[in-house]
Amino acid sequence: MKALLAIAMLALPVNPASTGPEAARAGSSARFVFAWRGVPVGTVGLSLDAGRFTYTSRHLHVRDGHAGERVREVALKVDASGRVTGADAVPQALWLWRGPPPEGCVKGREELSGQEGPHCVTARSPTSAEGTMLGARFRARYDEKGQLQALEVGDSRFTLAAPGERLRAPPELFAEGVPVEGGSEGALRLVPGGTVPTRLPEMTEWTPTEARALSAKVHAAFPDKGPSAADWRAGGEGEAGGCLAHALRYASLARGRGQRVGLVHGLLVVDGGPARPHAWVRVALRGGGTLDLDPTSLDPVRPDTHLVLALVPPEGPALEAGARWLSLLRGDLRVVRATRTE
Repeated sequence: MKALLAIAMLALPVNPASTGPEAARAGSSARFVFAWRGVPVGTVGLSLDAGRFTYTSRHLHVRDGHAGERVREVALKVDASGRVTGADAVPQALWLWRGPPPEGCVKGREELSGQEGPHCVTARSPTSAEGTMLGARFRARYDEKGQLQALEVGDSRFTLAAPGERLRAPPELFAEGVPVEGGSEGALRLVPGGTVPTRLPEMTEWTPTEARALSAKVHAAFPDKGPSAADWRAGGEGEAGGCLAHALRYASLARGRGQRVGLVHGLLVVDGGPARPHAWVRVALRGGGTLDLDPTSLDPVRPDTHLVLALVPPEGPALEAGARWLSLLRGDLRVVRATRTE
């Protein structure tokens, strides 16, 4: 990997940090919602004032089955060009925040780890930038004023929160759930509605018997149904885990059998309460049709209890799911019963 990074540095010209017309200026600040594989798990705050750049991370932290919040903050003195005072590196987030960086490479510093290395832009427009940071590919999107709106890096996505927008701190992002309008009976739906595909192209066909048998196996593999680090592992490994761990474990075991399933990000309503975040799987059936399975509870997936937000590949970044979760957090989407007239 280091050799590849060295080649990248030689292949592209070295440029100073970005200083676009609407770059981040002294006294400015911004906050971004951080989503991992489509699930909002925290926020990142950036501020620049009097030569001091501050990076604050607040994210969900699960330990011994208990969900809490982990806060990490780094403050760096920077010069007018955006570089760390007394060093030749520019803070990673500041490099992107100041507007689309020019094509070429700079020496960047990852704020929390302190790791330094090449940060390169290989394609740029007034509203976008693509390249690599420490070898990881990124894609950044800006508005017409050059203000950073969204950043995608691997399975992570950072989306700008509007000034004054009220967001709960993790793990309280959805602590109160989402209100359900229209009574306690009838199919659930989103207003305004949206289109979610019935199946993904990569999903392979299976039989209901085999699919249900695997669901029961995954359910039994988790004696503890509480949140744990397994919810953030690609294969849901562990003996304790919430709904995401169950769904990821199901997908991983299915892949081992040569089958591909879809991961459903959605909402669950129990006993007339609010809608709460949930995850389950969708299987394509031989002869047509699909089957949704909830390995966490083994309860039937019904339209009056389960509401689909997005259907995504289990191993992907789930960007569509992340966008919908953010819309729920902002109140742009409402959950209603089909019996309610809009």
